[in-house]
Amino acid sequence: MSELISSVQLQDPGSELVELYELVVGSSTLYFHSGLEEDLTTVQFRDRTSPYTVRTYTAFPIEMDGVEMNADGAINRPSLTVANVTNVFSSAIGNVRPEDLVGERLTKRTTLKKYLYGETGDASPPVEFPIKKFIIDRISAETNTRITYELAAPFDLSGIQIPNRQVIGKYCSWQYQGYSLSEKGGCIWNKNSLVSYADGSGGVNTHKAYFTENNKPIVPSGSANMGSWGSAGTDYFEYSTYNASTAYSVGNYVEYNDGTQTTVWKCIIAGTGNTPSTSSNYWEKGDVCGKTLDSCKCRFQYVPYSAASANQVPTTNKDTAKPLPFGAFIGSKKFR
Repeated sequence: MSELISSVQLQDPGSELVELYELVVGSSTLYFHSGLEEDLTTVQFRDRTSPYTVRTYTAFPIEMDGVEMNADGAINRPSLTVANVTNVFSSAIGNVRPEDLVGERLTKRTTLKKYLYGETGDASPPVEFPIKKFIIDRISAETNTRITYELAAPFDLSGIQIPNRQVIGKYCSWQYQGYSLSEKGGCIWNKNSLVSYADGSGGVNTHKAYFTENNKPIVPSGSANMGSWGSAGTDYFEYSTYNASTAYSVGNYVEYNDGTQTTVWKCIIAGTGNTPSTSSNYWEKGDVCGKTLDSCKCRFQYVPYSAASANQVPTTNKDTAKPLPFGAFIGSKKFR
């Protein structure tokens, strides 16, 4: 491939090589490019499968090393390094932790500057080198300034039998609320964190089951019947409905629908009029799964204070008759 690129550049020395990256995070795809010389503006390029759709790629310090094409021997495992010094990457991935990207798909596209959208060589379908697809396999290094991921080819399946699942210990590997009809797998917890519970008279009531990463309830402000949990602000937290004119302090919780789901958000930077969203620097999601068996129990074995009414606070009891669709294997040992 390097010889091919060199050959093309010799034929057209005025056209610069452009590397484009497409990262799948949950149900979204993020678009980055490594920059053009000192110019950190965005670039646009036509979609591979829908050429009339133009994708915008954000400039970001990102680099891929070790990409090789071998006819024999072990399958190549390149590395991807991203900067860890700005909030561009963390904001773009929706405040997802770096380790949560393990298992996600990455596509690298390579073209020449003249073939970008709006340039002289722009064409439909787009002109580019063969694409390369990878799976983020693990974090190989992390410092205050950079994160390096080890990548694997999608067909790197040596010694694996199909069908299969990766055996993981006490931590669930599924993306929280990430069930996909197309993939037929993942966490099946309701996206709006609603749980249904029989009212004892043949009917069913729904309740909001919000919990922190440490499995502490998040309930409406002024909720009664929380004495068995302990103290507000320590053992459980209270939320209000988001109001754009309210000045929020760090640690405040609000409920808000961002157009995708209704959930609770936690203020991480004090301010007024900063609408909660995954790309906001002022908020992060408050309802977060701790990836443990207890986190699963809090939600799927939720017991409301009163089954006869809707939107009840949780009790400390659990309905252990209900199954737990937990995405890990308790008691297994880690080998590599």
